[in-house]
Amino acid sequence: MKPYRPDMVQGNFISKEQLEKVKLGMDREEVKVVLGTPLITSVMHPNRWDYVFAFKRGDTQLVEQRQVTLIFEKELLIKVNADDLPTEYELIAEIDGIKSSRRPQRKAVAQELESHHPAPTVETIPNPTQGIGVPRGDTRN
Repeated sequence: MKPYRPDMVQGNFISKEQLEKVKLGMDREEVKVVLGTPLITSVMHPNRWDYVFAFKRGDTQLVEQRQVTLIFEKELLIKVNADDLPTEYELIAEIDGIKSSRRPQRKAVAQELESHHPAPTVETIPNPTQGIGVPRGDTRN
């Protein structure tokens, strides 16, 4: 019997789609709108922003890490260094794929909604108080 060790997801996930929206010449605020606040900023290197994302599988010591580094000159972005980034879909599939091997698969919700069993109809009942106790001007009856 082994203790349960949850998967750990830490840092700023930057997808391939997000990074494609970042263009050289953007100012710091425009970059923050697209990528969010950087995980690491340094007083010693105020023109460098680092976005780090780490994923550790609970049952192993393996840590997958991805990093995006942005370099600014004055207030404008001049350089982008990035690891090979997954798309948002690929990341979700990677994380969920690990968990799906441990739990039984459920059928998709869409298939449940597409069933041919209509929702039951509920008969409405008129208000038995006829508006007694309802504040003046209220239209609840």
